[in-house]
Amino acid sequence: MQFASAMSREVQTAAAVAEVLDSVTSQLSEQSAHLSLVFASPHHLKDFPNQLQVMQERLSSHTLIGCTGGGVIGDQQEVEQRPGLSLMAAHLPGVIITPFHIEQPELEQETSESYWHDRLGLSPDDKPTFILLPDPYVIDPRKLLDVFNSAYPLRPVLGGLASGGQSQSSCALFLDGEVLHGAVGIALQGDFVLHTVVSQGCKPIGRPQFVTRCEDQIIYELSGRPALEVARETVGELSPEDQELARTALLIGRVVDEYKETFERGDFLIRTLLGADPKSGAIAVGETTRPGQTVQLHVRDADTAREDLTAMMDALTPKLAGRPAQGALVFSCNGRGAHLYGKPNHDSEMIAAATGDIPSAGFFCNGEIGPIGTSNFLHGFTASVGIFQEKV
Repeated sequence: MQFASAMSREVQTAAAVAEVLDSVTSQLSEQSAHLSLVFASPHHLKDFPNQLQVMQERLSSHTLIGCTGGGVIGDQQEVEQRPGLSLMAAHLPGVIITPFHIEQPELEQETSESYWHDRLGLSPDDKPTFILLPDPYVIDPRKLLDVFNSAYPLRPVLGGLASGGQSQSSCALFLDGEVLHGAVGIALQGDFVLHTVVSQGCKPIGRPQFVTRCEDQIIYELSGRPALEVARETVGELSPEDQELARTALLIGRVVDEYKETFERGDFLIRTLLGADPKSGAIAVGETTRPGQTVQLHVRDADTAREDLTAMMDALTPKLAGRPAQGALVFSCNGRGAHLYGKPNHDSEMIAAATGDIPSAGFFCNGEIGPIGTSNFLHGFTASVGIFQEKV
């Protein structure tokens, strides 16, 4: 297993492609790349279709996949709001790569799990790991994830929603020599390990509470008390600094695995608090709830995002002992980066500090995909990271 990556800030597309190809081919000791991943800012979209075949032929690549991003990530660099092109190529002996393209009409049909097994040519027994890149303007990513969670239970899905601008014309997906819409992805099977890190950038406050009365997205009671009363009490017990933070960035986390005895970072699916009704004491959240679920309030800012990613990467470090990481995929929210931290390359540098100076690629997304517990979710304000490692 060997990875190589490169980043170009060239404005002219052909020059950017030539730069990353020259760098990547010089790093690869093997003659061919079984897999290539390319992420481009929308500045390159007009001229990019002509370059896809050039890239795939130059790398002798079995599969080339990628998309546009509001910013691109690679080689511990994060290029935002300006031309950027990131390429990572991998020589993966012993790994089976299955590319696919899915469009919205397929999701509208009543299809069985076996339909998707036949459609993708994969069964759950194949134990695939998925990389998924949907275009949010033309496909429903939640419905798409429901398909994967149902057809391939317990199998990880990592990726992000293509981005680049405020219109459909600013986003595109790449698969081999084509520019596509809908969703593209790959399934990987065989001799590798992909460690996933999903950092939602929050810290919990107060204590876990049980949802005791709710309807759809409205929570009326937490642990038998009006939900708004519990939220106000929780915020009132915080430090002045955290109280100020809660006024602008208060969220709620739902425990994914209710069978755990205690809950900590990584156990919660974070969703937005949409509003509150002082009359009824109810709060509205960004997800359907049900009685009996465990939830906890969270806050978020640059410091909590930094603290959360540090904790996630520290937890990964023991798993990398003895066998070095080989390559990293980074799918980060458009709301992170320099906009959040006030400096570029923050998350990329933190990941590199934990994994070493390994090849990397990714982009800034309109939504991030990654597993929490045993299911895969669409996230916001998240860094969803995949670290490749040799299998024992």
